[in-house]
Amino acid sequence: MASSALLGVGLIASPAMAADGIKLGIGGFFKTAYMMNFDDDGEGDLGNERNTDGVFSDSEVHFTGSTVLDNGLEVGARVELEGEDDAGDQIDEAWIWFSGGFGELRMGSDDDALANACIVPPGGTGNFSAFSPNQWGANTLTSNSVCSGVDDRGDAQKFVYISPSFAGFQLTGSYTPNGGDERHGDGVGPHLGMPANMDGESRHNVSLYGTYSYEGDGWGLTAGAGASFEGHVEQAPGPDRDEQDLYQAGLNLTFGNFGVGGVFEYYNDFIDQGASDLDRWVAGIGTAYTLDAWTFGAQYSHLDQESNNSATADEFQQDRVVLTGNYAFGPGINLDGEVGYTWIDTDPEGGTVTGTDVDDYNSLEIGIGTNITF
Repeated sequence: MASSALLGVGLIASPAMAADGIKLGIGGFFKTAYMMNFDDDGEGDLGNERNTDGVFSDSEVHFTGSTVLDNGLEVGARVELEGEDDAGDQIDEAWIWFSGGFGELRMGSDDDALANACIVPPGGTGNFSAFSPNQWGANTLTSNSVCSGVDDRGDAQKFVYISPSFAGFQLTGSYTPNGGDERHGDGVGPHLGMPANMDGESRHNVSLYGTYSYEGDGWGLTAGAGASFEGHVEQAPGPDRDEQDLYQAGLNLTFGNFGVGGVFEYYNDFIDQGASDLDRWVAGIGTAYTLDAWTFGAQYSHLDQESNNSATADEFQQDRVVLTGNYAFGPGINLDGEVGYTWIDTDPEGGTVTGTDVDDYNSLEIGIGTNITF
């Protein structure tokens, strides 16, 4: 009879039972790449005292399962185990969900709505991209990401709602009570009272993202737009910082085996690399062409940042261009590669970002990798 408590939110009209409990299946991915980086490596340059090549990997094991109650409500759980320990964070994301005709409701550690549903141009692979690649070859201080939300920890504990699709339209929304609280050690495990408000931490964050998809005769369209807002920042000693708000939009078109798209994200009062009071925007384009098992792509992205913080350069620009190739050996088994070039400029000349001289930095990167999903 305890399940009837959900009557108040309209999820269950009567006591519901499932023929079977939740049984978890195993999935995940393993990405690895060998990369070479030829860059400015003189004294004071970003590439100084750094190796020319390296092997890099990223992997996760996903435990996912669900069951359907006799009233049609699906209940499931997902836990993502990191293959490489990321600063003591062995679990990446973990959430439960309830889904039905009303859509899907998630509760737990997950990305916010903008990061979950954002539109990115074609042309990237599992390892390589001009935006926020899994393997970042150049020795840069930040990525040209176009799918960032405002949470202090991207996987902070939150609610995520995904609506049903209505004539191609779909809405994703999220609410994060405490932007920096993801793990038990952050204060979201067994507790006395609510999590503490830490200096500089955000809370009551909200994100919304809407998408539209259309399939025509030999062509298709996918568009999206949304925003992510900090509700309040627990002010640290010293100058107060403003709440961040981020806005993103993207559009992709497909014509047979050919795809092209563009994207833009604006960061207002952004926090990056410990510096605040940054206004930033990132824009880019991408294209891809599929020929049998091969996919060839190209992407370009531009980051433009202005700062009122004395610890950083007044203006910081970072451009990336990549050419990619991907070969599908079989279901879930891909070989990918890239040739990429990154260049950075600061104003005034010799300017710094968080104390590091990054003016006129140039980098050529060459990589080959595998992307296996299971």
